[in-house]
Amino acid sequence: MDSYFEKGVNLRGTLWVKGNVHCDADIEGVVYSSDHFIVGPFGHLKGDIHSYNVSNMGEIKGNIFADNKTALMHHSKLCGDIAAYQLVIDEGANFEGRCKMIEAPFVEKAKKPIETAKKIVSKRKQKISYVSKAAISNPLLKKVSIFVGATIILVGFVVFLNSKLGLETQIKTGYRLIQENRYGEAESEFKKALGKSRNEPRVYAGLAEVYFNNKRYNDAISQFKRSIALKPSSSEYRYKLAKVYHAQGKLKDAEKSYRSAIEEGSGNAEAYFLFGVFLEEQGKLREATTSYRKATELKNNFYQAHQLLGQALAKEGELDEAIQELKLALKHDKNNPSVHLILGQLLMKLNQGEEAASHLNKVADLLPQDFQARIKLADLYLEKGMLEQSLEAYSAAASLKPENAEVQVRLGKIFSDKKNINSALIAYRKAVRLNPKDAESQYQLGKLLASTKQHKEAKVVLEKSLSLRADHAPTYYELGRVLLAEGNIEDAENRLIRATEIESSNVSYLLAISKAQVENKEYDSALEYLFKVVKLEPKNTDAVFTICNTYSKKRHYSTAIGHCEKALKLNPEELDIMNRLAWLYAKKGIKIDLGLELIQKTLKVYPKRSDYIDTLSELYYAQGDIVEAVKEIRKAIDLKPSNAYYKQQLWKFKNVTPKPLFSRLEEGES
Repeated sequence: MDSYFEKGVNLRGTLWVKGNVHCDADIEGVVYSSDHFIVGPFGHLKGDIHSYNVSNMGEIKGNIFADNKTALMHHSKLCGDIAAYQLVIDEGANFEGRCKMIEAPFVEKAKKPIETAKKIVSKRKQKISYVSKAAISNPLLKKVSIFVGATIILVGFVVFLNSKLGLETQIKTGYRLIQENRYGEAESEFKKALGKSRNEPRVYAGLAEVYFNNKRYNDAISQFKRSIALKPSSSEYRYKLAKVYHAQGKLKDAEKSYRSAIEEGSGNAEAYFLFGVFLEEQGKLREATTSYRKATELKNNFYQAHQLLGQALAKEGELDEAIQELKLALKHDKNNPSVHLILGQLLMKLNQGEEAASHLNKVADLLPQDFQARIKLADLYLEKGMLEQSLEAYSAAASLKPENAEVQVRLGKIFSDKKNINSALIAYRKAVRLNPKDAESQYQLGKLLASTKQHKEAKVVLEKSLSLRADHAPTYYELGRVLLAEGNIEDAENRLIRATEIESSNVSYLLAISKAQVENKEYDSALEYLFKVVKLEPKNTDAVFTICNTYSKKRHYSTAIGHCEKALKLNPEELDIMNRLAWLYAKKGIKIDLGLELIQKTLKVYPKRSDYIDTLSELYYAQGDIVEAVKEIRKAIDLKPSNAYYKQQLWKFKNVTPKPLFSRLEEGES
């Protein structure tokens, strides 16, 4: 027979019910049920429940005594203790109290619990009375009964002891199997242990560990809750429950469980450590640091806590303290390569190179075959500009994985930095062969080929790089320079313009395109780019000097002189500027003495530079000293016999009378 007490009904006093009963009413008193008593989601009960099965979906303030099973459903509340053969606690249930698991359920459900209780008591009394009377009337029977009683007690104790020992063996075996990752066998052992006792929290915790490792998170949560119900003071079960919530992504529940683990076990270093890991993952670095520190205070030889504390302090910029913590971690684990690596990095930052090197070398010793460790080590050396050490580490990595393109790229970079161009070319060629779709490797190879004037191959490689990465300004720039060197002025100009379109403020690109346009005799356009450079960098000597040369080609000598004089002020030791300015003075017929002084400085450094000698001859010609002019231009011709311009200069000196200086000044020649 099933019954239902609906919402709004109020019941007071002792309640006796039969069958399955669903209650959404308000009850205050003791409930005796013969079958299954269900507190519905609207039910409120204040008092104890005695039943075969109990399910709670509402709120109970009292104790539950279930002959078989108790189930606390989602969102239910129970404030009281539980005694039951089986206990199920759903996720989200709120349980405050203790739990005791009974050894076995009653075979028969009683029609009325109170009648069953009276019947059992009556039978026990009859047995005791019968034995007592018989013993009194028969002395021999009395002795036999005493002997039998003692034997029963002894046998019972032996059975209990064997059962207890068997349970311990199964628990230990289960945990050993977990350590060996044999989770199926471990689950079987713990379930056997449940057959011996349902009051042992370690069994439920062991099952929870099995389910957690198998990613059965809801089952793991249920089992950990059972272990906590049996042993509420266990900090370990609480932080392990937190780990399950964490893995499941239920961060609020995880944090709540971690905090309860710490509250229950304020001396549990593991709880503080794991909570620190959780907090750091959530970005709460300051709180994590505090938690790690507490773990190290509780357990000084906790090297993992010292390590993570050191790393957290390093992130906060507390480098000295971080180093001390990491050294403590090494004190308890001297051969930990990751700690040696972190220590080496921090000591590098503090410019303690010698001590840093000892830790970094230790990493190499501990992990001689670890490719990634070698790469990290080499990267760190490279970052600090320690090229020799970096080269050695990368070479070791290359010996482990000779066909690794990444290593070849880094070797190429180091060789380039060391100006070992041939070795750099070998490394980059290999990198490109191993990974032909790496645009950066193609670019670096093309750049190196261009620097060694291997223009044809450089052009092919740089165009390949652009096909892989079409918006890379440096590649357009390098290709433009290659085309310019090959005399392909128009294509060079187009590539350089593309580079400036991508990076409009890059001075190198602007200068390159202006020089290409000068070569292409596009002087006005070149000057526009050059003045952009000067606006960006007013003291850029190269730009100012190129402006001077551009105006020279336009035969605007006076304007050119002004820019060359400015360039010489910016760089008083630049010989090419001195030469150009002296030549302009000769062309303009002014400051001849200063021009001679400048050209003598250049010839003192390079006495056989034909262009410098030509400038000297122009100065003599402008001065009217034809003999010296002819003498000097013949030297230039001797140095470069096939130069038509120098031969033209010789004819001019011999056949064209120079204008007087004052005449040129009066005419206002450009």
